[in-house]
Amino acid sequence: MKVLDLTNISRRETPLLYRRTYTATAVLAHGATQLASGRVEFVLEHSPLGAVDIRVRFLDDIDCPVLPAASALRSHISKLEQSGELP
Repeated sequence: MKVLDLTNISRRETPLLYRRTYTATAVLAHGATQLASGRVEFVLEHSPLGAVDIRVRFLDDIDCPVLPAASALRSHISKLEQSGELP
């Protein structure tokens, strides 16, 4: 499972400063030529010790295995957050 792109990333304001909520459209590749896309919501929550917990929720049905897709999205979102590319 590979994340090709996260597009239309928008941040939803929350009253908690340590929690950031986003929605986006994910494009995933699974198998040799199969693509799946759908809207996702993900939450980045910072713990007091500095760790970041990433939770992913699929808003649309996708045509691929959910657990590998969520795992690939978590690692991709983590890279985006570390490089400062999230709004």
